[in-house]
Formats: sequence, structure tokens, C-alpha cells
Amino acid sequence: MSGVDRDWVRRLVAPAADLAIVGTKSWIGDDLEAVLARGDDGDGDSLASLLLPRTGKSATWFSRIYSSSGFADQLPLPDDVLLTILDGQGAIKYLNDVLSPVVVCVFDRSIADESAAEQVVQLRNSRGEPLALSSQLGWTPPAGIEALGFTVAL
Repeated sequence: MSGVDRDWVRRLVAPAADLAIVGTKSWIGDDLEAVLARGDDGDGDSLASLLLPRTGKSATWFSRIYSSSGFADQLPLPDDVLLTILDGQGAIKYLNDVLSPVVVCVFDRSIADESAAEQVVQLRNSRGEPLALSSQLGWTPPAGIEALGFTVAL
């Protein structure tokens, strides 16, 4: 009923790789070792097992991980990338070059340089249409997390 069978063969041969993560590659590798669990559940899953970065053992879908230092050489991203996470100022500087339908920017507020945050706010103010996170997306950021959502025309 979902129409998955229409492109089943293509999906088996070339599975989805629709998530791209851009940042300091060694830090992303460390972050992927973190374990997520719910409440008191002691058994969790590592981020790597959920996001499945591309390795030699990637038999099905996988996530693309790019180093922000060489990211300009990887642009434009493939058309099948639906979500791009730009982690840190080195990655956020490419915000205007990323044409994914959804882009998430992660800021490090411990760094005094606000140029990446200013770039995002400028994009929101000049071309953006604000999104109310709680009413439109049904998500309220946890304590200590600051979030800003908006849409722009591609």
C-alpha cells in the first residue's frame, strides 16, 4: 500500500543514504559511540548502530559522514540526501551551499565566535519563515538546549 514495491529492486541495489553529517570527523566518531537508552533501561543502542555510518560492512542503508575541512570538495551533495547535520562552525559556514530539504545546525556555545550563529539568524531573517517548535513540530527542547526552526525556499 505504501508503494515500496515500485522501486524495490533499486532500493536493494542502491539503498537509501539520506543522512549526511558534517563536522570534525574524529569528534563525530567519538559521538557515535554514545549509547541512547530510555529512562531506567540499562540496555541502550549506540548512535552508530542507529545511524549506521558507511563502513566496509554496510550491506544496506547508511549515513554519510563528511569532514568539514574538506567538505567544499564534496559539494553538491547527492540528490538522495534528505537531512544534513552541520556540526560546528567549520560545517555551518557551508549552510548556503547545502540544498537538502532539512538542515540541522549544531552550535557550540562555549566558543566566543558567534559568526556561525549570526549566519543562521541572518538566513532566517532574510529568507526564512519561522516554525513554532512546540505547536508546529510537537517538540519542546530539553533544559539547556536552545532551538530555532524556520523554512526557506530552495
